[in-house]
Amino acid sequence: MTRKRGNKKKRPRIGIYCEGESEAQYFTMLSQKYNARNVHSQKINIKSMGESGKKLITESKLKGKANNESNLYVVFDRDEKSVEDIQQCRKLAKRYGITILFSSISFEIWVLMHFEPVMHSYTRKQLVNKLSTKKYFNQDYSKFKGSSYRPYLYDKIQQAEENAKKLENIHNNMDINDPFTNIHQHLKEIFNVDIL
Repeated sequence: MTRKRGNKKKRPRIGIYCEGESEAQYFTMLSQKYNARNVHSQKINIKSMGESGKKLITESKLKGKANNESNLYVVFDRDEKSVEDIQQCRKLAKRYGITILFSSISFEIWVLMHFEPVMHSYTRKQLVNKLSTKKYFNQDYSKFKGSSYRPYLYDKIQQAEENAKKLENIHNNMDINDPFTNIHQHLKEIFNVDIL
């Protein structure tokens, strides 16, 4: 008598394409955290592209197709993009079936949410200065960027999600709101978890 194999649903291959090294390091940490406890871990490809906006979306579509990835995510921030630029990015991503993980003014808004709620805007310089203090990274954050977030954020993902939900109640428009992030909305689907 032969044994029948279970008909487990095959998990999709996921591509996460990031604007910079900080974002890639962050998602690598999450992949290690959630796939370590998930017996049926999936293939997640995380890559820093050094691109932003429409160029990142277009390049990610090509890479995702080449890597046979069915679920694609791009991670970038506002930089100097206008409202029109953001709207064009959203249209292009929708056409390609890509999900945008976006932060305004920068990814560091999301990083700060691992420590506290964020309800007002910061400049990039203000965020770097704040994150450099003893309460957060206790080092020059501008030099830290691109290093592993594991010692600082690994056990604070749920707190970041809660803080992001508070912000979402008042700032939920990617095109115009600052501060803004939607990263928390997609982490559970990416990593196939119920609780962060």
